[in-house]
Amino acid sequence: MSYIVPDEELLQTRTKKFLKRIFVMRQLGTILCFFPIFSVLRDMHHESSYFILLTVNAFVWPSFAYLISQRSDDPVKTEQTSLIVDTMFGGAWIGVMGLSPMPSFIILAVFIADRYAAGGWKLLAPSILGFTVSLIGVWLLVGMPLTLTFSPHTVWLTIPLATLYLIALSILSRKLSTNLSQKNRQFERIALMDPRLHIPNRRLFEQRLASTFVQIQRGNSTAHLMLIDVDHFKDINDTYGHEMGDYVLIELSNILRESIQSKDIPARFGGDELAVIVMDSSSQEIMQLSQTILDKVRHFRLPSNPNFRMSISIGISSAAAAGSTTDWLKMADQALYEVKRQGRDGVQYICEMS
Repeated sequence: MSYIVPDEELLQTRTKKFLKRIFVMRQLGTILCFFPIFSVLRDMHHESSYFILLTVNAFVWPSFAYLISQRSDDPVKTEQTSLIVDTMFGGAWIGVMGLSPMPSFIILAVFIADRYAAGGWKLLAPSILGFTVSLIGVWLLVGMPLTLTFSPHTVWLTIPLATLYLIALSILSRKLSTNLSQKNRQFERIALMDPRLHIPNRRLFEQRLASTFVQIQRGNSTAHLMLIDVDHFKDINDTYGHEMGDYVLIELSNILRESIQSKDIPARFGGDELAVIVMDSSSQEIMQLSQTILDKVRHFRLPSNPNFRMSISIGISSAAAAGSTTDWLKMADQALYEVKRQGRDGVQYICEMS
């Protein structure tokens, strides 16, 4: 069984970006929390040891947590633990402040918003638990003080926390959301494209076929469906190997892209079968295009084997003669079958259902 081996360098780069992003937000948060907590502690006339601990928490802890995560075998899990520890520190300082309502509610709101944004309920639940246990424990330890009033300067010092941090969190969330949307579009494009031929795969082609047929039914334009099959493709694979078979399909894809217009839609329909939706061409023009493609394929040579020859069979149907997308496809398939029945290396055009 084969396994996908992740790119270790890419994973390390993403982890470093994640850790740095958390460090910046943590440092911003602790600095903004420092000032209102400092104001309340000063109003409560706490001992200098509390101010020292607050300073360490605000200016030393973020760097220490960042260093621990960098050196961890599982940086993401370690960082999630540190985020829970952050909330425990927050709960402890609210207990020390005697539940001072102005900074306490803002700190709690910031923690809830940040933890939910970082990890949803999976991170928020243990964070709230740690916050509650720490708050109650420290509050009981310091004598259950109650500071229900707060000074004007405490209010002013709390405003930056209530605004700047949430703005920064919104900017970060928007940036991550935009990056995720871009990645999703890239993955969707990859899922709808053939990775070897760099043209739409059958899934995307069928979507385009259906939308084109609706457009034709409205009378906005005309379209033809061209099914192309490599003659004796199995023999090519058996004689020259599957890599050569892939190379032949790639070159055929290149020939198609060189021959058709930008508004036409080529695709790998399946195996050795390719398809093209040709837009706004008359029956004469579509036959000329088919002949051009046939001639280019006939003149195709392998650099390593000048004696190599290949040919293709082409079946064509007009959307105007079909009653549905299924009929349109069935007509082209019938035309392709007729070419093979007549000996391959040719083109057949069916303009009505048989």
